[in-house]
Amino acid sequence: MKFIYILPIFMISLLLLSCENSANPPNVILILTDDQGYGDLSRNKNQLIQTPHLDQLFDRGATVPNFYVSPVCAPTRASILTGRYYQRTGVHGVTRGRERMNVQEETMGDVFQDAGYSSGIFGKWHNGGNYPYHPLFRGFDLFTGFTSGHYPSYIDAPIQKNGKTINTKGYLPDIFTDEAIGFIAQASKDNKPFFCFLTYQTPHTPLHVPDSYFNKYKEKGIDDFTAALYGMVDNIDYNLGRLIDAMNQMKLEENTIIVFLSDNGPLTYRYNMDLKGKKGMVDEGGVRVPFNISWKGHIGEGIQLDQSLAHIDLLPTLKELTGIKSKPKHFLDGKSFAPQLRGEKKELNRFLFENLGDRMRVLKDSLLLTAEGLYNIKQDPGQKEDISIKFPEQKQLLQTKFDQWQQDLPEKPEVLPIQIGFSEKLPVILEASQADLFPPFQFRKDRRHTGIAYHSLYGWAHDWVDEWTKTEAYIGWPVEVKEASSYQVFMEYALDSVNQKVKLILEAGDQQFQIPDLKPFTPELLHDYDRVPRVVEAPARAWKAFKVGEIQLPKGKYDLKLKSVQIGGNKSIELKSILLKKKN
Repeated sequence: MKFIYILPIFMISLLLLSCENSANPPNVILILTDDQGYGDLSRNKNQLIQTPHLDQLFDRGATVPNFYVSPVCAPTRASILTGRYYQRTGVHGVTRGRERMNVQEETMGDVFQDAGYSSGIFGKWHNGGNYPYHPLFRGFDLFTGFTSGHYPSYIDAPIQKNGKTINTKGYLPDIFTDEAIGFIAQASKDNKPFFCFLTYQTPHTPLHVPDSYFNKYKEKGIDDFTAALYGMVDNIDYNLGRLIDAMNQMKLEENTIIVFLSDNGPLTYRYNMDLKGKKGMVDEGGVRVPFNISWKGHIGEGIQLDQSLAHIDLLPTLKELTGIKSKPKHFLDGKSFAPQLRGEKKELNRFLFENLGDRMRVLKDSLLLTAEGLYNIKQDPGQKEDISIKFPEQKQLLQTKFDQWQQDLPEKPEVLPIQIGFSEKLPVILEASQADLFPPFQFRKDRRHTGIAYHSLYGWAHDWVDEWTKTEAYIGWPVEVKEASSYQVFMEYALDSVNQKVKLILEAGDQQFQIPDLKPFTPELLHDYDRVPRVVEAPARAWKAFKVGEIQLPKGKYDLKLKSVQIGGNKSIELKSILLKKKN
């Protein structure tokens, strides 16, 4: 399995027609990878991986050895986009709607779009899938990719392009790079500054990577899991090289800021420069990521900023570098480090905080306080020696600052509702993985005994409801309906012939819609590209949406509930999603 990518003829034409216009403000390319660890670069002393283009990029700009993000995907993205701690934005998790970002938040896309930039995002979004959380309503003119936390397949996969589903051929990171290059070429041809947000979903699982990358690392004697991860990083490096080559052809390198970082630490324990922890943890290995910012002729080559910086600092920094003077709509937690990039000796003199899932972290200079102790990360990046007894006053200061920060945050966040009827541009998709299952049960535990569960137990993105064996169990989505109206109802489901006599009711407030008898349907399993069998993620299947009728949705906020009032065989349907289209 090897893919060779040749830019389409129309794109080559755009490259040749494009030229730099120094009168324009600088363009911005923000590259965000997914689950790439601090040690997943050859320049960071990893002797197994090869990332020559990334190494060259880092040599051409400013690196920040102590750059911090959040422990998991959606919170990091919310902080990058807003310049605020994600706890202020409504985001408080990665699934079940906890990844949705408040519509009142001003995003980086909004800022650049309002300043006259063409704005596009290519890859993974993960801050809400329906209007108004969708990227096309958050400051981006163009979107090619997917909105969920991960994707079931990276090869020949259907994705979204500007609100419509398209079928692709090839490897998604290569396709996203093609889309980004085309977007840049068109913006340059139109003589418009651009903001390009290129958000690779790799090296996040599933372990899908073309043979040439995988075999390269298997030949080094690396286990399949790590060989696939390193192969995905190698592919990112290849695509970065393609992107930079395209920019050079368009003569954009002197008027384009390039930012590179990852959204959190590595999924697995592997080489990570002896940092403690991994993805999901507040230790250094979970939140310290590779970071570089370059701008030829404006940011010194090979410089290093030794202060601790973070995702919340990106928006104010990019605004200052590009000369955007707009006043933020909300208070920004982040601070611009543009002066430091210009060589000014300026200390930010602040604390950096984290509290994901009550896992606390506060950092000031080289002192890090977690629930496990106080550490000097400059001398002890592996957090092996708790120095709390030696420095009780410093520990108390950090704890006090953390407590004060906690008190300044919103109270316990609520899941933002799925909005219905607020936009006619996109249909509303009620993913099973975005629903709450009743009766409630502990998250990330086997709940099959409750009479309803997820196929792959945890219910990550693209999972579906299965093991529905009790009529008292049901599915619910928190929704907000703008105005009473009729909607066509479509369902993606699976149903065995032995369970055909199932009876379903969709409840919306005081309205009920009895779904007619469903025909048996088994979605085909798609080709398995997994290098290592997946454990907690649902397999890729070819689901089909069947129209099952119409329902009158009343205005207001409530839970839209799907109930199985009769189970004909040993279980009810398997549900992937419900799709609602407003009747004209």
